[in-house]
Parts: sequence; C-alpha cells; structure tokens
Amino acid sequence: MEYSQQKLVEEIKNKNTLAYEHMISKYTRTIYYLAHTILSPACSKEDIEECVSDVFLDAWLKIDEFDPERGNFRTWLLIITKYKALTYKRRNTVTNVVDIEDFEVKANYNLEKEFFLRQDQEKVVETINSFNEMDKKIFFRRYFFNEKISDLAKAFNLSRSAIDNRLLRGRRMIKEALNCERKENI
Repeated sequence: MEYSQQKLVEEIKNKNTLAYEHMISKYTRTIYYLAHTILSPACSKEDIEECVSDVFLDAWLKIDEFDPERGNFRTWLLIITKYKALTYKRRNTVTNVVDIEDFEVKANYNLEKEFFLRQDQEKVVETINSFNEMDKKIFFRRYFFNEKISDLAKAFNLSRSAIDNRLLRGRRMIKEALNCERKENI
C-alpha cells in the first residue's frame, strides 16, 4: 500500500505496523546513505546499520514531535539521522594522544593550497545557493544524495534531458565561478 506523507504520519501515530514497515522500505536507502556519509571512516558497517535502525525506532517513538508546518517527513527523518549519526560518531571516536616530541610536520603540507581549497569549497556552496529553488533541489539530490536522474525526472515531473540540462548548467556555473575566483587571486 502506498501512503501519502500525511497518511503515513497519521498511521504511524496510530501505531500501524504496516505504515511503519512502509516507512522503513521507503526511506532506508536515503537514511543509510546519510548515516554512511557521516560515519563511514569512523564506524563499522554494523554501527551504521544500528544507527539506521535507531533512527526508525526514534521516528516510531517520537512521531508526535513531527510538525508538518516546519517541513516534510523525509526532512524530519534526515534530521534525526544526522543527529543520531553524530552521536554514534562521538561515541565511537577514539581520542588519539600524540606526544609533541614524536610529531613531525610533513614537508608536503601546503598552507596556501589548503586555503585555496577551502575558498573553492565556499565558492561552490555559494554558487549552488544562487541557483533557483528547483535547480538547487535537483543539484543537491543528485550530487549529495546520489539520486538517479530517472528518479529526479519523475519527482520533478521533467524529462530526463531537462534534468541533464539543469545539472550541466549548474556544473558550468560552478566551473565559471571557480575560474573567476582563481583569476582574481592571480
């Protein structure tokens, strides 16, 4: 059975286990991807899977905290995922203590290179934020959530070529912005 967002939330509030199973099947991939992105180097696959399970349990137990006025259900789940994953990461991070005597600075570390890399990242985010709302959503969902172009075409009721063109235009805008930034710094 397919549920609308409102119906899904209502049914979960009514503790309908079929709605809970539907939520899990619909959102597992997205939630796993975000949890994996946050936890991947620090935590094991089992920790990531446990985090995802905890997210769904929290959603089940705290469904009354969901406010449709503040955002959609998927976003609410992703926020829960973010904070749950950060908690897991803090819990599983081992503090490494290094004796200052044993520490040596690597010769290939280039402060200037790091500075320009950080500037490039900030310029990319600034450029993406300048996109119109639809292009911004398409760009984020494609490159940050790794959604398929065919899924984006369905979600935005556009053709595949229209999605491809919007992504191409966005990449060109980012490339232009980075090239302009570099020319200014020369």
